[in-house]
Amino acid sequence: MLSFQTFLTEAATEEKLKHLEHAEDHPINAGEAGFNHAKTTLMGVHDALRGKGSKVSISTKYDGSPSIVFGYHPENKRFFVASKSAFNKNPKLNYTTDDIEKNHGHAPGLVSKLKSALTHLPKVTPHTGVYQGDFMYSKSDNDVSSSRDSYHFKPNTITYSAKKNSEHGQAIKNAKIGVVVHTAYHGNKLEDMKAEYNADTSHFTKHPDVHLISPNYDSKKSHYSPEHQKEFESHMRMAENEHKKLADYSHLHGHIDTVKTYINSAVREGVAPSTKGYRSHLEAFHNKKIADVKTEASKTAKRKIANEALQHVDSNKSLFDHTFKLHHHLQKAKDILNNTLSASEQQFHHSISGQLAKPEGHVAVINNRPTKLVDRAEFSRANFLARPR
Repeated sequence: MLSFQTFLTEAATEEKLKHLEHAEDHPINAGEAGFNHAKTTLMGVHDALRGKGSKVSISTKYDGSPSIVFGYHPENKRFFVASKSAFNKNPKLNYTTDDIEKNHGHAPGLVSKLKSALTHLPKVTPHTGVYQGDFMYSKSDNDVSSSRDSYHFKPNTITYSAKKNSEHGQAIKNAKIGVVVHTAYHGNKLEDMKAEYNADTSHFTKHPDVHLISPNYDSKKSHYSPEHQKEFESHMRMAENEHKKLADYSHLHGHIDTVKTYINSAVREGVAPSTKGYRSHLEAFHNKKIADVKTEASKTAKRKIANEALQHVDSNKSLFDHTFKLHHHLQKAKDILNNTLSASEQQFHHSISGQLAKPEGHVAVINNRPTKLVDRAEFSRANFLARPR
C-alpha cells in the first residue's frame, strides 16, 4: 500500500495516462490518503453540480478504441502516431506507414486506424505538444453506418448515434476520422513529459476531414435534484463513518491485488462485494496456485501461504467488513453523481446491444489527478462480459 507521502508525490507527478482508477478503489490502493482523495474528488463534483466553487474539472469518458498518442516529437519535431506503447521503455513511434506495418503488422485493425490517424491528424494538431485520445471511427474502415435519420459508430462496447441534421451528424457526414482528445503532454523529452488531464484543445485547428469530439463537460447544464443531493451526502457520511472504524488499512497489506480482482469478478457476476465472497474468491485463487505446481514440496509451500492468507482474513473479518461497506457507500455516492452527469448528456445517443445506455462515464480531475466515474453495474459489467474469457 502507498504511504501518504508517496501517494501525494504520485498524485503530483503522475506522468502517463495508462489506467484510470474508480473513485471507490482509491482507499484500497492507498488507505487513508486514497480515501481522502476519493472524498475530495467526489465532494468537488458534488459542489460543481450544485453551482458552488470547485477545483474539479469534469469530462465525459468515451468508449473509443484504440487509445492513440500523437503529436510532434519534442526533439526531432516530426509528427508521429502510436498506441499506448509510446510510453514503453522502447517506444514504438510511427512516423510513416512503413513504421506502422513494421511495429503493428500483427494487428491489421490497429494498423488501419493508425494509418488513418497518421494521414489526417496532422491537419488539426498544434506543432507543439503531444496528445492522447480515443479513436472513435474511420470512414476507410467502414466504421460508420447510417439509418433513416442518424449516423452510428461502435468503436468498442457502446454504439454512438447522432442525428444527421445535428452538429455532430454534419461533422460525421464530412469527416474521414473521429477522435476524442483528452490529455496533453508537456516537456522537452518524450520520456520526461508530464500529463495534463482534461486538457484544453481549443488551439487545435479545424478541418472537415477530422471530427474532433470534445469531452469537456458543462456542469451548469445538469439538474441535480435536492433528493439526489441528500442521498449523496448520506452515502458520504456513511463512508466517512466506515473510514473512521479503520485505524489504518494495514489489514490490506498483501491483499490489494486480490481484493481488486475479486471486486471486478463481483461486478461481472452482478453481486455486491463482501468479506464472505472475498474469502471464497481468495480460497479458489490459492487452490489454483496449489494445483498448478507439481511437487509435493511446492504444494505444501503453497498451502502454507494459502492458510496464512485465509487466517488473516478470518482474524480481521470486521476490518474487511468495514472496507467493503466503505467501498459500497463510495460507489453509491459516485453513482448518484454519474447518473446526474449522464442525464444531461446531449451530444450522442448511447446504446449497448440495441438497449438504451448511459455514456461510458466521466472523468473528474483535481490537482491533475484523474478519477473515473463509471457505473460498474452497467458499463463495467457490459465491458467485462464483452471481453473474450
